[in-house]
Amino acid sequence: MFAAVLRRGDAETITVRELLGGSETSAFGIPLAALAVPEIIPVPVPGVSLVIAIPTAMIGAQMVTARDRVWLPPALLDKRIPAKPLKRAVRAMLPLLRRIDGVTRPRGAVFHGKGGQRVVGVAVIILALLIALPIPGTNAPLALTIFILAIGLIRRDGLLIAAGLLLTAASAALMAGAALALTEWLFGALLA
Repeated sequence: MFAAVLRRGDAETITVRELLGGSETSAFGIPLAALAVPEIIPVPVPGVSLVIAIPTAMIGAQMVTARDRVWLPPALLDKRIPAKPLKRAVRAMLPLLRRIDGVTRPRGAVFHGKGGQRVVGVAVIILALLIALPIPGTNAPLALTIFILAIGLIRRDGLLIAAGLLLTAASAALMAGAALALTEWLFGALLA
């Protein structure tokens, strides 16, 4: 997946299909990890957050419905993203991936079945919806949480998945608190 990005010339583009390693896979973690990277190391391309959030939410929904394989519409899979910023993001992520690989291992089987997949799917949908919101500075931590969940799925590491679920709950609570504070401030300013 990352090799496909790094092989591209700086002036080239890469499709979402190529980024995901093909159009369909049975491993939900791989496409989730691939989609999270451009948001963790922000790619300065207008609209990339929406290109990332939509398929991420679709994958989460498929996890909730206990699909066996990932499916995304061809029109979305054929969207093109500039290779240069993606290559920069992948290079920045490689040291982190190597470190994660050294500490993860299969454990916490409770998250490996269909029930665990559904719970992770709900978390992924919540995070994708939060990424779609136009709030500056929030996408990287939200995408990092998706990435943690994805690596947990790939490595079958229930402890990592549990950490991702806790981060999802914290992220949702913080965003809800910020939205409430902003709403109160706006109404206070309008009524004053």
